[in-house]
Amino acid sequence: MIYHFIMNPKSGRHRKQKNLESLIKEACSKRAADYRIYYTTCPNDATEYVKSMIRISDERQRFICVGGDGTINEVVSSAPGNLNVEFGVIPYGSGNDFVKNFTNTELFSDIEAQLDGDTVTLDLIKVNDYYCVNMVNIGFDCNVVKESDNLKKSKIIPSGATYIVGLIIAFFKKFGTPMKLVFDDGEVIDRELTLTAIGNGRFCGGGFKALPLADLQDGLFDMCIIEKVSRATFISLVSSYKAGTYLEKKGIEKYLTYKRVSHFKMEFEQAIPICIDGEIKGARTIDFSIMRNGFNFVVPKGSELIRGTVEEAASV
Repeated sequence: MIYHFIMNPKSGRHRKQKNLESLIKEACSKRAADYRIYYTTCPNDATEYVKSMIRISDERQRFICVGGDGTINEVVSSAPGNLNVEFGVIPYGSGNDFVKNFTNTELFSDIEAQLDGDTVTLDLIKVNDYYCVNMVNIGFDCNVVKESDNLKKSKIIPSGATYIVGLIIAFFKKFGTPMKLVFDDGEVIDRELTLTAIGNGRFCGGGFKALPLADLQDGLFDMCIIEKVSRATFISLVSSYKAGTYLEKKGIEKYLTYKRVSHFKMEFEQAIPICIDGEIKGARTIDFSIMRNGFNFVVPKGSELIRGTVEEAASV
């Protein structure tokens, strides 16, 4: 096994990066592990690094990236479906929502637990020519990410607060996006919606449990479709949307549809921004499909994947 630690020198404080590098060297030397530490030099460099290492060696390799959900997406997208490689993450982003699908998330920052961890094979969502590890957000949620990204660039707001401040800014802008959703069973939803969240995982936005029934191994992605609502109604839904308890609210079916499918299509009047694992793309039409057993993910020793239950699935 070859262990690769992929780090972004522009991410975080320099002293913290150096400390992490020392911990990696110490833990790998202790186990006499064959390892590499690679610092990326530009966007998508992590993807190219993984591809080059796969071309060089047929040996099983473990790639641990230091970053957030977008960084996980970048490395996994380098080799979707290649089960001879393993991907892991040391959370270093602003949201780190993907690791919230596992227990004892603090262990993801433990280098020894990462080295000793086992892998689970997880699903991927294919979004046109892109891949999604965690969640796609369209409409209000995507607008919040756009505002949050702008706040990060200004460096005025602390990174942990940018999503909440971005939510407040987006709240006072235009509500509702025309969307057409076409499902394989013939159902069509064609109207203005506040948002649509499509996910493999349960969390987005730094802890919003947008898809409380999602399961990373069930061969389905979950969808939360919220009708165009008034700002007052939206405010009444936010706390339960964050907590993931909205399905329990009386009368919620008037405002929200929750679905679990393996394929559907979306169309828009014009190209609009969509958010894939925290990164903004653009599209006018989108084909969503599930990729079963899309990648091997490293679960640190002492942590476990949180699975959905049969009772939860039957409740939809």
